Amino acid sequence: MSRYNTFSDALKKQYGEKVYKIPIALSWTCPNRDGNLSQEGCIFCGSIGAGYEKIHKISVSEQLKNGIFHIGPKYKANKFIAYFLNFSNTYTPLGIFKKAMEDAAGYPGIVRLHISTRPDCINDIYLDVLQEIQRKYEVDITIELGLQSANTHTLIKLNRCHTVAEFIDAAIRIGKYGFGLCTHIIADLPWDDSIDVIEAAKLVSVLPVTEVKLHSLFIVKDTILAKEFLLGNITLLPIEEYVQRVILFLTYVRPDMIMQRMVGRAAGDTILKINEGKPWWEIKKMIDAELERLHLSQGCRCNYLNGSALQRFCGEDDAE
Repeated sequence: MSRYNTFSDALKKQYGEKVYKIPIALSWTCPNRDGNLSQEGCIFCGSIGAGYEKIHKISVSEQLKNGIFHIGPKYKANKFIAYFLNFSNTYTPLGIFKKAMEDAAGYPGIVRLHISTRPDCINDIYLDVLQEIQRKYEVDITIELGLQSANTHTLIKLNRCHTVAEFIDAAIRIGKYGFGLCTHIIADLPWDDSIDVIEAAKLVSVLPVTEVKLHSLFIVKDTILAKEFLLGNITLLPIEEYVQRVILFLTYVRPDMIMQRMVGRAAGDTILKINEGKPWWEIKKMIDAELERLHLSQGCRCNYLNGSALQRFCGEDDAE
């Protein structure tokens, strides 16, 4: 039995069977790349976004058709998630965004939309559109926000061009609509320490976040991060440290949180270095083994909510 809530188990419980993601790319960009906030982008972000820049030249429906054609028979899958994953999807002009979401929501077999974006690209007008689509097509909606760190100084080093405040604002707004909210965290940033990891777990726990993606910092070729890495100005932490930070995060995060991902995955000739060359499943096994060895489980240290300093007084009668 797993010591944390897995994404696959959560989906099977909700939909009664396995559900598979179909990656979707829109032909848009990010305010951190087009000059609105910056032209450099985040230091770890490659020019191709999440690696699906080529498929945006065909329609959303065609992308779904092609994806389901390959994945459906292979896994005998009947239900799918349309995953808009590259760059900042809610930065797309409203009309184009609405049509893309409707095309996906109305496609046969789609039960859920996952929409990847930035905290400063969450706006009530876009959320209203998503709420309308959710009601019309009866699909579930999860918004994925890249936070990466709860330390604002680290966010500056990453050239995120937003602070923790924008994430808090976005999370509260998304929560009011009842959408799912997945937060992306890089657990082993060299500028963060264990205190920052604990704070990240606490931050997502006190906000209406429903899912978390954890991953290690990896180097994509031709990025600012790659340049600094090759110059010796940035050193990646050892995998053992990543494992310890993941366990720390897990023990402090809310026990009902769904862990959508525990280890980053990337492949192809654009990757300079990832996970010390180890396969993702090997690192996941290391995490699972360490949790077993230490007899730890998700949320076992989540004792800081609901006025923790007053808990010893709860249930006592007032003195007369």
